[in-house]
Amino acid sequence: MTSKLFRLVLALPLLVACVQEDEPTFQFNPRSAVHSTPSASKFVVRERKLAYLADELTTGAGGTDLNGDTDKTDRVAVIVDMVSNSFVVLAVQAEELAFVGGNLYLVCDEVQDDQDWNSDTDKLDLVLLRVGTSAPSAVGVTYVDTLRRTASGPRMLATDNDKLFYCQDPAAAPLAGSETAIAMIRIVSGAPTAPVRLVNEDGANTLSPSLMGEDGGLVFVTLDESDEGRILNADGDQTDDFVLALFDSGATSPEIKVTGYAVADASTPFRVVGINGGERVAAFLVDEAAQGAGSLNGYTGAFASWAPTYCTNVDNDSTDEVLHFLWFNTWFGGTSTIRNTALAGDERVLLAVNGTSTYVASLVPEADDGNCTTRGLNDDGDTLDHVLRWIKVETLLGSSGVYTAKVGLVAVADLPGGVHGVADLAGRWIVAIDEAADSRTWDGNATQSKLIGWLDPTDGNAALWTTDHNQGSSGGFVGATWMAELEDRSRLPIAFTESDFGGPINGRDTDTTDSVPVFARFDPTNADDLDFPGPAIATDLDNAGVVLANNVAYYRVDESADNFDWNRDGDKLDRVLYRTTVSTLGDSFFISTVADLNGPVVVTDSFNVGAAFLADEAAARRDFNGDGDQNDFVVQWMRVGP
Repeated sequence: MTSKLFRLVLALPLLVACVQEDEPTFQFNPRSAVHSTPSASKFVVRERKLAYLADELTTGAGGTDLNGDTDKTDRVAVIVDMVSNSFVVLAVQAEELAFVGGNLYLVCDEVQDDQDWNSDTDKLDLVLLRVGTSAPSAVGVTYVDTLRRTASGPRMLATDNDKLFYCQDPAAAPLAGSETAIAMIRIVSGAPTAPVRLVNEDGANTLSPSLMGEDGGLVFVTLDESDEGRILNADGDQTDDFVLALFDSGATSPEIKVTGYAVADASTPFRVVGINGGERVAAFLVDEAAQGAGSLNGYTGAFASWAPTYCTNVDNDSTDEVLHFLWFNTWFGGTSTIRNTALAGDERVLLAVNGTSTYVASLVPEADDGNCTTRGLNDDGDTLDHVLRWIKVETLLGSSGVYTAKVGLVAVADLPGGVHGVADLAGRWIVAIDEAADSRTWDGNATQSKLIGWLDPTDGNAALWTTDHNQGSSGGFVGATWMAELEDRSRLPIAFTESDFGGPINGRDTDTTDSVPVFARFDPTNADDLDFPGPAIATDLDNAGVVLANNVAYYRVDESADNFDWNRDGDKLDRVLYRTTVSTLGDSFFISTVADLNGPVVVTDSFNVGAAFLADEAAARRDFNGDGDQNDFVVQWMRVGP
């Protein structure tokens, strides 16, 4: 970053003047729900609408029956207009919520709601319900379908192209031919279509998949061989619970195709990116034990040159997860096959597109890599580390596309934030190097830090990690205590350490123990210049929760670390919500006291009309929902755009 690191970060104390104690503008003025909300429940936002779950047990003195079933133990759906601040209690128990077009879909358990929604003479089913959002009402909630209770993942999945996919209960309506138990609802001319079952691409067999998730327009699902009654991964048994299948959510009539590979469970990481010509690359980890094909990551035969020169063993166990990838369009069309990279993996799957080249990576647990059992992948004499390894996505995998240089095989710090210390940004790899675990110094001093480095995989085996971010001078090392990623990969949120910077940044104390929120990016005028702009305020060092939307950054501030009582409750013990204009680093304002829970600090969407978050009454010493106590978690919302 030339001397820009110092211009941006040393200038941070000057930004204290922009961190206002005043009340925020009307646009960012938070409003509170009149109910309490369970700390673990999720809420959803679309344009000006918010939906959350009200907790009957803790709403009001002695609890409140919100769905008319005579108990006070349910979580009941509420829909809010964040512009008019009106709300409607939908009087129905709900477990999952999803907006699709102008509709709110709800997963309801008849047992808890005490209502026979599907009119089958019992109250034992899990059902899908719908209500329109233009003029919602409790009487407007209608039954859509019966859901499969035994699905291993979410019961429904809303995609960006205004479609809802969900797990039907095949016992309620038996499957025939090549039908599957995944149904789709589309929004056409503003109205939802009747549900349509997806079909199996093979044209011959029924399927009862469970949803995993969606990325890049591809939906990942799993299949249980015992449910299907047949072998799906050619391993000679019917005992695999999670055989992977995919479909294209953007297709008019999506078809599900089975990969023939088993994954460890429903939380197995995956990643999809688009490349030239409309193709998409999908990557995932295959579970050796379930796949039943022996070791998939032994460096022998075609993979013999995958090992660094100091790794002389051969992995021959079948206990690892191994990185695989496919080109979706050609694989679905039958003209390409799934490729094994022979790289063990864990926690993360990454894809980086740099020009015309694509690279796939995962975190390799050294303990799982039997090819390097003595010295470790980073040659530090132990096998305790997680090391990022990658390979070029090619039709014929070759040693020229596999990185094996010791200098670039580094121990990664498992930072909080959900990305485990690794990310991709602008076609590069970004890592937090754990100097203590790596047994090397990357900043030339004896302090064992967790330093941010970046590497361009197009440099091949000559690629090096850049850890000094001052171009043309030295001393621009950046430490981190937290790291996350944005869905659009436009910037990289990091909690930037004062200790590695070498002085106080937040200006309200003189210590160097804090972290400040920064929104890293590569300089648009210099592709090799990684910048770290951010406000001069102490964030929650292991739970910054940064969210960027419409040029506004939202993040947690730790009052104790910042040495200031931002919510004016007489102590400096709380976590509070702050916002900053990203492009100028100005217009920084306190918004509210937030719950000290892991994850993004606000929920918003691409329409940038409203945002919501969970406030903590006890921390704020305020009765946000007006029920006479200060013990609740309460959903708050605010307008963030027109």
